[in-house]
Amino acid sequence: MHATGKVLIDVIVVMFFVGMAGSAVVILISFVEDFRELFGSDEAEPEHDSPRPPAHESGAAYSYSPRRESLHHF
Repeated sequence: MHATGKVLIDVIVVMFFVGMAGSAVVILISFVEDFRELFGSDEAEPEHDSPRPPAHESGAAYSYSPRRESLHHF
């Protein structure tokens, strides 16, 4: 019984340190990306530079039309 518990504890300890190492990698990647965004060139283009699709293609239930001035017809 004690041997099984010791093996489980050892496995949990290894998983803990692997998780910490993975978190450290994520933090480093985030730091590098934030550093590039803050101190990078202002001339960088966005990754996705595509025009918005019309409302009927985007799946919107309704769209605003600036031509319609009033909902009431008197």
